[in-house]
Amino acid sequence: MTASDGAPIPGRVQAPVYALAFCYGNVMPMTAVVLPLWALELTTSPLMIGLVVASRQFLVVTLSIYGGALLDRAAPKRVILALAAVAAAGFALFPVLPFVWAAVLLQMVSGFAETTNWIGAQALFGRVLKGRPVYAGRLTAAARVGGFFGPLLVGFAWQYAGRTGAFLCLAGWVMAGAVAALFLPAVAPAGTPAPEPRLRAEAMPRLSDYASAFRMLALPAVALVILATFMRQTGTGIQSSFYGIWLTEIGFEAGTIGLLIGISSLAAAFAALALGRLSRLVAERWLLIAAVLAAIVAIAITPLLDTLTLLIVAIALRGAGQGLNLSLMMTIAARAVGADLQGRVAALRVTFNRLGGVLVPLAMGAIAEFTGLENAFYAIGAAGVIAVAALAVWIARSPGLASRG
Repeated sequence: MTASDGAPIPGRVQAPVYALAFCYGNVMPMTAVVLPLWALELTTSPLMIGLVVASRQFLVVTLSIYGGALLDRAAPKRVILALAAVAAAGFALFPVLPFVWAAVLLQMVSGFAETTNWIGAQALFGRVLKGRPVYAGRLTAAARVGGFFGPLLVGFAWQYAGRTGAFLCLAGWVMAGAVAALFLPAVAPAGTPAPEPRLRAEAMPRLSDYASAFRMLALPAVALVILATFMRQTGTGIQSSFYGIWLTEIGFEAGTIGLLIGISSLAAAFAALALGRLSRLVAERWLLIAAVLAAIVAIAITPLLDTLTLLIVAIALRGAGQGLNLSLMMTIAARAVGADLQGRVAALRVTFNRLGGVLVPLAMGAIAEFTGLENAFYAIGAAGVIAVAALAVWIARSPGLASRG
């Protein structure tokens, strides 16, 4: 794809893609509000609670590339509509089947469905919005604004309408994304308007999909995105696992913790909107390095911060870094491959993202077990900083990246 901004893309084309990001870029944090509470009602075993929560990633890690390939081969609109129905049905069935085994199965299925639709939004960014930084910023901003309102909405639904109301709220949220998908343009695999291929004919998994996805790692720009994706999980893993626990231990209540995470999402949205201008001032590869580094350091220093004001400043800095680095990764990856591979390159990034999301909390928990939670923050943060520094050296020495913006 060309790096040129070219002619503006009509707002009626942009809007449905942003609406998809708003609905599907934040379902995981929404389920993080509800599913631990649901698991606690089903079992008192910490191991089983962990299994219920973690099971959402099982099919995502193993089948994301298949989902991305399906988005490439078939019509994205049809895939998104079909999987939205699957995800909504899964959420609606949770309160009907109050069993641990059912929760695990429904987590796996609904997790794969909604994550594939998030991959679909990213694939459409590359195919319809041409991988332009300004549109990447808007897409990320839409997802992060949804990340602020979605968890609040489902949390209030649980509080005032009970478990059934909360799960129906999740079902309605993903179906709102299906409504947005109805307004998407018809896009053929080549990335141009054309008759849409039949979904059923393209639905069978193929080993060649995985081969073509992993071959993209030979492209320096794709390798850069995947490495950055994995490294940013050192910060994300801290936030998703032990950040709230640490704040609880030093006296902050759940409402304040939720506010801090919401501030992070809003900061990410505003930072992402600035990407178009920043990418004209700073080379994208170095802006990505700076954004990932800021996002890691800002969360790793949490034990050093003892006032709400300092915590707000740090989490806002982290959010800004996250908003920029996600937008940049989407932009760089989308430009590195052709229109027929946009789903697969987005899926490859999500696969490594979720894999890191599983491994980092486990590593942090093990470190905390032996050295204490405070030291675990510093150790994981230091590992992330060292990894980013090594990535920066590789960028500087890579001929394939040296001439890139």
